[in-house]
Amino acid sequence: MRIAVIKEEECQAPDSCDYICRDVCPPVRQGFKDTVFVRENGKAGITEDLCISCGICVKRCPFDAIRIINLPDELKREMTFQYGINTFRTYNIATPISGSIVGLVGRNGIGKTTNIKLISNTLTPNFGEYSSSHTPEDIIKRFRGKDIQPYLTKLYKNGLEVAVKPQEVELLGKVSENLENNRFGLIKSTLMNRDTKTLSGGEAQLVAIAKVMDKDADVYIFDEPMNYLDVTQRLAVAASIRNNLKDKMVMVVEHDLIMLDYLTDFVQILYGSDANYGIVSHVMPTRNGINNYIKGYLPDENMRFRNWEITIKKTLSVASDRTIVSWPEFSVKMGEFSLETKAGSLYEGDVVGVIGENGIGKTTFMRALAGELETSEGKLDLGIKIGYKPQFIQRFDSTVSDAFLSINPNYERDTEFLSIINKLEINKLLNKNIKTLSGGELQKVAVVAALMKDADIFLLDEPSANLDIEDRLELMGIISSFMNTRKKCAIIVDHDVLFLDSVCSKSILFGGERGVNGMTDEIKSTSSAINDFLTRVDVTMRRDPDTLRPRINTKGSRLDLEQKERNEFFAESASHK
Repeated sequence: MRIAVIKEEECQAPDSCDYICRDVCPPVRQGFKDTVFVRENGKAGITEDLCISCGICVKRCPFDAIRIINLPDELKREMTFQYGINTFRTYNIATPISGSIVGLVGRNGIGKTTNIKLISNTLTPNFGEYSSSHTPEDIIKRFRGKDIQPYLTKLYKNGLEVAVKPQEVELLGKVSENLENNRFGLIKSTLMNRDTKTLSGGEAQLVAIAKVMDKDADVYIFDEPMNYLDVTQRLAVAASIRNNLKDKMVMVVEHDLIMLDYLTDFVQILYGSDANYGIVSHVMPTRNGINNYIKGYLPDENMRFRNWEITIKKTLSVASDRTIVSWPEFSVKMGEFSLETKAGSLYEGDVVGVIGENGIGKTTFMRALAGELETSEGKLDLGIKIGYKPQFIQRFDSTVSDAFLSINPNYERDTEFLSIINKLEINKLLNKNIKTLSGGELQKVAVVAALMKDADIFLLDEPSANLDIEDRLELMGIISSFMNTRKKCAIIVDHDVLFLDSVCSKSILFGGERGVNGMTDEIKSTSSAINDFLTRVDVTMRRDPDTLRPRINTKGSRLDLEQKERNEFFAESASHK
């Protein structure tokens, strides 16, 4: 089976291209004119049954808009949905399970959101027959014998109530106007009269989650619920979902492997080619599913979907003894909030993590180092140049390439930046307008834009947000290598423990009370800082023996009690399954 995908945003026909794909197509030149044709909207179209998969149009398209992909013929009967001619399609379907939490894991652009729409009845399966409609009876019949059939029968005939927390949080009005009764207590009373426009990213995420949980539904779906939440909030949300929705059908899309493992009972892997097609695996127990995803191989289906294995290892930079920046002990007062910091120094090659809850001064600390805030020592002038990537990234009207050129006119001649751009697949985005980028694409562009600045220290606020697991892994190595080769240093604020453990050799632990005060510990090893943080929240983590990924222990379990007994809240070595 052959599929052809033409990305409409990239296809510049007929304005800037006179259908070169049609001119170079061998079947067209042999008389099979319908192989490449002009669609009603003026874009090129490809008849997949006539395509011979020569790849000439792919190579000759000046806008990199065409993909020709060969797939096993047996997949054809498994197609669930296709948006239109030469567009993304998905095979198989995500499957909610009564009384269980099912996780969906896979790259961005692989069909997770499409599957959410299919099981919430926002989209209906069309089996690739996008020009015709299908009755509920026909759809149910087409899935006869599949695990999803009983669910779809209930969805279409019994009117299942489905509540969805989308990836992008959009709230209007006061917090209280978005919640029926805050029945699970996720939102503090002090937030209820706030306007949603004034909320931080973490606060808005909590309100969106609480808004969905307040609904009396049969099925609850959470698309990336952990973005912008700190570790304490992530644990609270996971516990609330598990305890309060245990008799419901729950589905969660999440890229934080630690939280995905902690929250879900089962996992389905989505694989394929991002923006081209996606395949949904069978349901697997969570530990097996995550480990199979890391290995890139589905043993039960004898399917290798990635030709390399994700390695959970530290990609730490090597710090020298040359000091790049030092700061004195200082305090910051902002309204009712106060921050007390200890003195510190960063050395060439240092990548230092910042660990702590939201609302206790992490961003205030970074802004003070940048000289933006008045401190007890006045505005700090540390004699360094700073590259800053904020938590919230502003979209603006520019192509990615033009934005990069405005920061570094010579980036196209810098082999290291070209390598970074290729590794993060930003090379596919260079001609795109920043306003049109997805959340993950925008995040990658913003991180690279910060690294392009002429700076001594790079302050990166939540660089892993919206990134899939592969991109997070790639970014870990990029940051470490960049600080080593450029002899720079970085401070990273993030809430993904796996990310911080892998990329940061040292960390600063923040304490305090949300919105009231914050204070920093001295800089120490990241494992010690994470251990101290987990001690505060009374959570222990072990290492998976097969992949070495951190896993949260069940409270009161043998491993939990044994690790607490030896004050090892964050295990450095693998433990039992």
